[in-house]
Amino acid sequence: MGAQQVKPGKQGTSAFGPKELYNLKQVYFYMCLHTTTLTSCPLDRTQFLSLIGTHKQYKPLWRALFTAIDLNGDGIVDFEEFLLFLTSLKRGDVEARRQLCFRLFDTNRDGFVEKSDIWVFSEAKAASLRRPSWQQTSTAEVPEDDYLAFFTACDEDADSRINLEDLETYCLMQGETMVNQTLKLVELVFDGVIEETGIVITGSDVKNTKPHIDWRDSQIGMGSVFCCSTHAPVFTMPPRPA
Repeated sequence: MGAQQVKPGKQGTSAFGPKELYNLKQVYFYMCLHTTTLTSCPLDRTQFLSLIGTHKQYKPLWRALFTAIDLNGDGIVDFEEFLLFLTSLKRGDVEARRQLCFRLFDTNRDGFVEKSDIWVFSEAKAASLRRPSWQQTSTAEVPEDDYLAFFTACDEDADSRINLEDLETYCLMQGETMVNQTLKLVELVFDGVIEETGIVITGSDVKNTKPHIDWRDSQIGMGSVFCCSTHAPVFTMPPRPA
């Protein structure tokens, strides 16, 4: 069975209203803001990794997430790609969510997913559920790996790889649980990254709790960045000595 080219659903900007689009552009400006110089920079792999890297438990997912968003594969996430990703993640229909899930798994864009491709999601899920060391006990049971069971169920012809059709067949038989679980994990990562913006994106609203901050580099200042911050500033590199 040949590989299938996965294309995002045609939902476009109609999923968000004008005010919501303004707030989403603010999120994009924030993600393009270099954390040392506070100047605009491309949302490329280096910038993306610097954003995800502050959340150590989700750092293994950065490559899969970046590849899934960077639809044209040019190494830079533009606003249109960013918006298509959010449309599928937050307000996508069943087809769009399945396609996004598959793109997350298919990190080399060859149309097939192997066990190694979804292993990072298994690790990230385990990290998100891991208790602090002081709460752990030596007799704690190791939960069954949902992703391993999912892969085995999808791989009906036992060729050690699955394609989009295999995923869709699995969902028709077993439901959307694994798709929803995977995208929920991605939501946790993304929502954590943009938390400082005060912008909350849901399936029905895009709410800005810090409307006084304009995240464009021409408007931003150190005072406005940290006036409402609950965290110490995170730098991608040490500031140079004066």
